Amino acid sequence: MATTAEHVLEIEAPEAGTSTAAWFARGSQRANRGAEARASRRRSLAAFLVVWTLSVAWLGLFLRDNWVPHDDGMLAESAQRVLQGQLPHRDFDEVYTGGLSYLHAAAFKLFGTNLFSIRLMLLIFFAAWVPVLFYCASRFAGPLGAALVTFLGVTWSVPVYPTGMPSWYCLFFATFGVAALLRYLETRSRSWVFAAGLCGGLSFLVKSPGLYFIAAALLFFVFREQTVTRLASIADVPLERPPREIYSAFIRLCIFAFVVALVVLIRRLADLPELYNFVLPGFALGLVLLQRESGPAPSSDGERVWNLLRMAIPFLIGAALPVAMFLIPYARAHALRSFYYGVFVVPFARVSMAMYPPPRLYMVLALVPIAGLLAFACYSRRRESTAAGIVALAGFVAVLIASEHNNFVYRFAWYSAATAIPLLIVAGALLLLRGGDGWKLTELRRQQLFLILSATALCSLIQFPYSSATYFCYVAPLAALAALAILSTHDPAPRLLPKLAAGFYIVFMMLVVAPGFGLDFMSRWYQGGGAVVPLGIPRAGILRVNSDEAYVYDRVIALVQSKAANGAVYAGPDSPEIYFLVGMRDPMRTIFDGFEDYAHESSRVLAAIDATNPNVIVINRVPEVSTPLPGDLRQVLAERYPKKVYIGDFEVRWRP
Repeated sequence: MATTAEHVLEIEAPEAGTSTAAWFARGSQRANRGAEARASRRRSLAAFLVVWTLSVAWLGLFLRDNWVPHDDGMLAESAQRVLQGQLPHRDFDEVYTGGLSYLHAAAFKLFGTNLFSIRLMLLIFFAAWVPVLFYCASRFAGPLGAALVTFLGVTWSVPVYPTGMPSWYCLFFATFGVAALLRYLETRSRSWVFAAGLCGGLSFLVKSPGLYFIAAALLFFVFREQTVTRLASIADVPLERPPREIYSAFIRLCIFAFVVALVVLIRRLADLPELYNFVLPGFALGLVLLQRESGPAPSSDGERVWNLLRMAIPFLIGAALPVAMFLIPYARAHALRSFYYGVFVVPFARVSMAMYPPPRLYMVLALVPIAGLLAFACYSRRRESTAAGIVALAGFVAVLIASEHNNFVYRFAWYSAATAIPLLIVAGALLLLRGGDGWKLTELRRQQLFLILSATALCSLIQFPYSSATYFCYVAPLAALAALAILSTHDPAPRLLPKLAAGFYIVFMMLVVAPGFGLDFMSRWYQGGGAVVPLGIPRAGILRVNSDEAYVYDRVIALVQSKAANGAVYAGPDSPEIYFLVGMRDPMRTIFDGFEDYAHESSRVLAAIDATNPNVIVINRVPEVSTPLPGDLRQVLAERYPKKVYIGDFEVRWRP
């Protein structure tokens, strides 16, 4: 057990030649430092407990609400198929990598087979994520600042859309990985690098964009290797043989390939907004690495390669381990080809089916007021004055009030956050490139900053190709960390105005945005809280939805169950929630019909209906992802199922 400062005073004796007064003075200083450290830990623990309790409580308020029927249905139907013994990608067209379906299947086992069980599993991971987010923030701020940024990240994340979407888990695992690498920088233990690799592998098993965090970590390793090389140069370590430039040339080539890969990723939708949001951040980070690579290398190629591999190898082993274990059933079933095709080939074919453009470039102008405020906070001598705080607070309150009545003000407030990531990365890159007076850029802080910037920039690619408001929330907590990392590097770090800005965005999300229920439209106008009622369907759990939707689904499910004499039903296109809520097996291989070849849709649907011979069918007249059923198919179905009733967007048909 470590000895406390008080115990040291009791058992230590004065050194020879040291006066008793000096000895007692040093002992008193050590005791004071120990007391200060304990007080700091108590403050940090208190701040964490408060923000953790508030975060879990805030999510709990919304955990039953705010569903998207085909999303919740897709998650539940995939998990149910896994429980039935089906293998994702081999037996059905899994939308994601497949690991999430097993996690949700476990949720059904633990909490019951209903939609709310998926949300309970999300709550468990969320409760574990909040402390890790607080830890990351505490590397750059004191307890109060860390708690504020943590709650800012919380309010802009899971409570906005509290269902078990894979992108939330990608955010969780990316944060876990960043925390592990931050810990590695402090301890130099490569076990933390291995842990970060595990997070990357698990993130990929949830959804293939988990690879973005792996790429971010590899960029960080290059930066850290350059730091090690620079420190060796400062130490003037003699070399046994003169260094070569092969490694440096290889790194330059890799950076060029990285930027080209970003361009290739968006090539089918390349426009100025896509270049700004998805290429500019990576390009800025690449410039930082290139600039640090310039000049003669003080270390040999072999030493530099070894320094890089000592980080990359444990990380990649950690990333490969969960993936290899997940693939064992596929190898035994000779279905590795199905996994590869479903994870790496089919998603690129779906890009044109699920697209949502990022904000137009002129919306970046919404950043001007907040960027000006933060610049004032860094460079003005009056940044901590009461007058500056009152003016900023009055402006924030005015925007909050106006945003509930004026759509222009509402969008202005939203896009001042939603368009910030590229400029944050560029600002951080310029800071790393140029530094300057007033910025405390130690080598440790440089590495911490580059790690946060890299994770934010690469993980923000999850917004491509569907850049709706919800998808910004999947990366918003990392953006908050990036802003904190940049501002905390200023010496002295601004306190008042950044905290007021963080408080504004917290209140804006809690009181103005969160009450709404139109996810894709929450970036456009204030929606207000709608009337919600419980779904009267056992498999919905205790989920509450819009009253109009509850009316539709309660009637549809009850009608289908009353007409399905042989326990079979067909529902489509894009109606996985019908199968799950009814509790009947989906006869189709695909969950979203549009993911299959449209030219053969009629034959596929008729083959499935012939195989199961359902007595009732449900036609979704307004599918979200796929196209409506072809006219020839609708005519055949009308002849086979002459009885019909329209309920909302559904057309229910059955045989007499």
